[in-house]
Amino acid sequence: MQTRNWLNLAGCLATATLLLAGCAPAAAPAPTPKTEAPKASPKVETPAAKPAPSPQPQAPGSTPKPAADQPRYGGSLAIPTTGDPLSLDVVQEVGYLVVNVLQSTYSGLIQSDPNSPEEIIGDLAKSWEIAKDGLAYTFRLQENVKFHDGTALTSDDVKTSLDRQLDPPRGLRAPRRPEMQAIEKVETLDKNTVKLTLKYPFGPLLTVLSSGYQVVYSKSFLEKKGNMTKDVMGTGPFKLKNYSQGVSLEQVKNPDYFVKGRPYLDGLTFYIIKDAGTRLAAFRTGRVKLTGPGEAGLMPTDAEVVKKEIPNVQIISYPGLQYGNITLNTSQKPWSDIKVRKAASLAIDRQNAVKVLAQGYGEIGSHFPGKWGIPGNELEKIPGWRQPKDADIAEAKKLLAEAGYPDGFTVKGLVRSEKINVEVSTYAANELAKIGIKYELDVKETAVRTQLLNTGDFSAHAFHSAYIYPDPQNESRFWTPPLRGDWGQNWARVDDKKIFDLWDKQGRAVDLAERAKIVRELDLALIDYAARPVVYWRNAIIGMWPEVRGRGKLIGNYNFQKYQDVWLAK
Repeated sequence: MQTRNWLNLAGCLATATLLLAGCAPAAAPAPTPKTEAPKASPKVETPAAKPAPSPQPQAPGSTPKPAADQPRYGGSLAIPTTGDPLSLDVVQEVGYLVVNVLQSTYSGLIQSDPNSPEEIIGDLAKSWEIAKDGLAYTFRLQENVKFHDGTALTSDDVKTSLDRQLDPPRGLRAPRRPEMQAIEKVETLDKNTVKLTLKYPFGPLLTVLSSGYQVVYSKSFLEKKGNMTKDVMGTGPFKLKNYSQGVSLEQVKNPDYFVKGRPYLDGLTFYIIKDAGTRLAAFRTGRVKLTGPGEAGLMPTDAEVVKKEIPNVQIISYPGLQYGNITLNTSQKPWSDIKVRKAASLAIDRQNAVKVLAQGYGEIGSHFPGKWGIPGNELEKIPGWRQPKDADIAEAKKLLAEAGYPDGFTVKGLVRSEKINVEVSTYAANELAKIGIKYELDVKETAVRTQLLNTGDFSAHAFHSAYIYPDPQNESRFWTPPLRGDWGQNWARVDDKKIFDLWDKQGRAVDLAERAKIVRELDLALIDYAARPVVYWRNAIIGMWPEVRGRGKLIGNYNFQKYQDVWLAK
């Protein structure tokens, strides 16, 4: 996650090369162990929203200085990001480039608790009730919430924001619609109460709605503007002041924010810095006090260098819910042949990927994170994860020959331009070369890459995909059928009834033990279908200078980007 003071960007750019020249890797920590598969648990009573506890700050203008460990007001943070968002519409876009820079300007209905990331607490909703049959969720909103233009939030704004995803207008993409298909309708009961009626009981609903992408827009602003691609109008702790494409997004404190006493900071500036070495140099010299999440975070080698160089800086490794994979376009040859896809999956040495790519900050894994995934000791018995690799390589070559490619073939691999994705693409190319597949890297800027994925104008794409929240439902967006010809994030163009049915079935399972069995069956089916072979799972790594406080616990790369509780100790 990200938060930083920015001093002299030009100087940072100039010194990056010199600072990086002396870097040398050190030994990495042991990989994080896999958690156990979920066990049956009793039904949870209807949850109620609860505030995240935090100490009371010293009021602005007070004479005594606050203690060093107490929040204080003031200061501005500069935060690096790796590129421009494709547009400013959080709901319509995918990837971290939009949500990480605009989550601080919006609020959602509910959210993950920053002090206990796997729990759900209220945001715009102060409380909610779930019907006994699980088919209705009624949310009561905070009173006196204002959008940044001064208009009052009502239940109509929540309904409009959800309906925009459930039944998107022509020309609007709704990539998270597959996760919300259980919602039958959204109703406003009064100006502060909204009710969601479901088609069937849907266990992951609250988790889905807690996503950082589930922001609430102003109905009146949407009606006036038509879309949100070039505008920002939220209720969050910060307001967008200026966006200079390719340079920065500047935000200022929202004095009317509905959470009393927040935010602490006067503002945020998100600097667009594409070069990984420049971002690292900014952190090492103290010009930037907190590294970014995901691709904007530290690489394993960088983390070890910083540990030795600056002992008082914290290096935090945490579950990034992020995995490297190779997405294969199954609508095109050669990947339309399942034998070819299986051959590619068999060729990958997953254990070596953890050593080479994660350098100890990761683990082998299947399609699902944590307690939902297949444990490592079981995976090691499955083709593609077996060691040594001799049997897998021999089987892969046999499958290619049967598919009509005894001498292999050449294919272009789309590459997202960040360093981390170039690395996994290079690793995939080296692995596929062992069975005769020449995988040529085709590097594109993130916006261009995303457009090519959306239109299906690519053959294969090795990159890092990440869960927004630690629940299998989040992965469904990569495996669901198209809507009106729009494949959403099903970039592999998977069209398989068994897989679609299993996704639907696991979402309907309310009992955790029952759902775990279905998720296991689904995981094995996805492995067999081999449309998105998993390479490895990677921990997120951030660096944080001691004066940055209030980040809370961390999990994943897409939530916890509001910065309302972040403050500077000096």
